[in-house]
Amino acid sequence: MRLAFVVQRYGEDIIGGAEYHARQIAEHMKKYHDVEVLTTCAKNYHTWENEYKQGNETINDVLVRRFKTSKKRDANKNSKIQEKVFFSAHSRRDEISWVDELGPYCPELIEYISKNKDNYDVFIFFTFRYYSSYYGIKEVGNKALIAPLAENDPALNLSTTKEIFQNIKGIIYNAPEEQNLIKTKTGLKEEEKIFDVIGCGIEIPEIIPEYRSLKDQKYILYLGRIEGSKGCYQLFEYYLKLLKECREAPYLVLAGYDAIGVPKDDKIKYLGFIPEAEKYSILKNAQLLVMPSPFESLSLVTLESMGCGTPVLVNGDCDVLKGHCIRSNAGLWYKNYDEFSECLNFLYSNKLVLDKMGDNGKKYIEKNYTWEKVEMKYLQLLDKMMKK
Repeated sequence: MRLAFVVQRYGEDIIGGAEYHARQIAEHMKKYHDVEVLTTCAKNYHTWENEYKQGNETINDVLVRRFKTSKKRDANKNSKIQEKVFFSAHSRRDEISWVDELGPYCPELIEYISKNKDNYDVFIFFTFRYYSSYYGIKEVGNKALIAPLAENDPALNLSTTKEIFQNIKGIIYNAPEEQNLIKTKTGLKEEEKIFDVIGCGIEIPEIIPEYRSLKDQKYILYLGRIEGSKGCYQLFEYYLKLLKECREAPYLVLAGYDAIGVPKDDKIKYLGFIPEAEKYSILKNAQLLVMPSPFESLSLVTLESMGCGTPVLVNGDCDVLKGHCIRSNAGLWYKNYDEFSECLNFLYSNKLVLDKMGDNGKKYIEKNYTWEKVEMKYLQLLDKMMKK
């Protein structure tokens, strides 16, 4: 079977998010089928500027076809259109303008899909939000699967989004909560589609080296982009308030791109970017991972933490994160400062509870998110795709 993975940007240096998810799936499905990736030359999702070289390249044995974007993203113009289509009366033309401005605006990619759709058996689109998914699915709807990676997003209310889910043949959900969200928001008639809840595989190295600078320190960990949309302002507010009440609280360690500025305090340690091997080390040795994001469709780092045997403390306003905790019994959730403080105090003062949650997390990953299980679910869905 010849598969085309369509994603807005793609590369080994793009860490996290839908793009990393798509690369992981593409590289694992290469074992079973002929896989290609159709994407743009853009690296930065704020601008969609062409930074990768146009043409074909091979990344980890997967052929990647890159097409140039035709214009950079105008953030101000996009924000004005978005404000209108999300919160005011508007026309379908306004929604189309929003899709075009959100980008990445890449007519060459859509033209290639249109001219070559008969050369592929299945197109798998990653995320519902972008230009590449909306226009690509219009060309190949009967051959299209979509992994929506949907959060509780006003874009789900748009007629253009409902059009996407009407046109596709199948859906690859990340979590039951995402499935319920999409059905509720779009009015999707699921009986007319093929679908499964799959997510992404988690593979924890057998040997994890020590991260020496944190040796013998008790700390809670945040791992990922440090920005407002990920709940980091609230995390800093809550943690600094906690320190005023108890300077003996564990350190807060953060790793990842800092977009908003990490507060200066002796109890807060910012590591910057860290190599993959060190990521697992700091995850394994943390007392717990804190995930303050109110919007997630899966959260690979939450699953990686569970796979390392480290419990999680998550934002209870995110149904997906809360759902992971309920199904695994490997974490707790909070909705305000008092709950944040009480959960932390309870967890880091009860080693037996932490250890039991750590064991539960490993079992949860083993049951649901090994690559063997994820690959088999993809293969079964693709088989249904070809038979229906």
